[in-house]
Formats: sequence, C-alpha cells, structure tokens
Amino acid sequence: MKRLLRALLERSDFDIEPLRGLRHQLHLAGLRWNNRINPVRLRQQRQLRTLRDVKLHFGSGSRIFDGWINLDAYPADGVDYLMDLRSELPFEEGSVRYIFSEHVVEHLERAYLPRILREFLRVLMPGGVARIVVPDLEFYCEKYVAGDVAELSIPLPECRTSADALNSVFMDHFHRFIYDFDTLRDELTAAGFGDIRRTAYAESEYDGLALDLMDPSRSSGSLCVEAIKTPSDG
Repeated sequence: MKRLLRALLERSDFDIEPLRGLRHQLHLAGLRWNNRINPVRLRQQRQLRTLRDVKLHFGSGSRIFDGWINLDAYPADGVDYLMDLRSELPFEEGSVRYIFSEHVVEHLERAYLPRILREFLRVLMPGGVARIVVPDLEFYCEKYVAGDVAELSIPLPECRTSADALNSVFMDHFHRFIYDFDTLRDELTAAGFGDIRRTAYAESEYDGLALDLMDPSRSSGSLCVEAIKTPSDG
C-alpha cells in the first residue's frame, strides 16, 4: 500500500491532495492501533501517567523544548511520545502545569476541538495554563478588506494579492478551521474553562510560557489565547 501511494504521489499528472489526506489518516489509524497494543508504547503510557508538574508541548513537530514533554503525530528527534493528537492524553488528571500549542489546533478538524480542550482541562492542575496560538481570522479578514498586501506578505510571502492570502489561510497548509478570539473563547468556555484571556504574541504573565516562535511568519497574524484552570473548573 505504501509503495502504491508513493508511486501515485510521484506522478506529475495526478491530484495528490486527496492521497496526502488518505496517507495522513492511515498514519493516524496506525498510531492509535500501535498505542493500544504495542508493549513499548503501553510502557511509555504508564511512565507518563506517573509524572507530575508536567510541562506539555502539544504538537511539537521538530521544535523541541527541553524540560517539556513533546507530543506529536510524526516522529522527529526529541519527540517524547507519538500519538493521534485527537486522542486521550496519556497523563493523570491534574498532573500538568502548562500546555503550549502553537499553530497546531487549526490543523485538527473542528469537530474534535471540544474533546481536545476537555482533555486539556482534565490534565491541568488548578492554576495550570493552556497557551494556544493559531492563525488569527480577524487579522486576515481585516487585511483582506483593506487590500493590505504588504502586511499579508509578512506571514504569507508567496501571495501576490490579498485574495491569494485569504484563500491560502483557508485552503492550504492542511488547515481545517481558522479561529477568531470569540470562537476559540466559546469553545474553551464550553470545555469548562472559566478564565480565558487574549494575550500579545510572545507575551505571558506566566514564567516560561511565552515560547512563541520569534519569526515574522508567526508574530504577524497569530492569535494567542491563555486558558487558566481555576479551582472551580472541571
């Protein structure tokens, strides 16, 4: 199957996007199955459930933080545990101090977001914080209406018009849903968070949590939200 998919992907006259999506879903299905039956993965899960005061990097990719547990769906040097990010987190309730996730949530189907955020709330300790950074719908819409191609070319340098940029945000990069603050706040509230704040890029009241990538492609056009688990939440 892998050889067939690779051969089709290499054909220049073939629409590869559906196959890339299929390959991704097959990969996630394999992860879920492996995490249920593989003794090595089961041992990892038991070890992770013994941890306390965890700092969790949700969807790390190849950007690895020392002193954090780095989770991702694809292997990279430094990733501590591979999982379908839509699945239950392998941590005990109240064992996590910080969750950091930058430009990950928009790649996951909106229908799964309530479950993901409920998992964030479950594993956070009282006073724990989830910092979520995503593309900012309001930013892109405002720049599109203003025809501000110069500003849009900072995070999207390949786009020549504001329409190119807006469509790229919605349709490229395997994006599934682009959030504004109101929508993300509504989802966090529904998940059980009571204290939800919008912050500036690379700024946080919490020491060591402003880990946002210092790159113009991220600092311009990103929405940063912090959700704090209060004693009455969850």
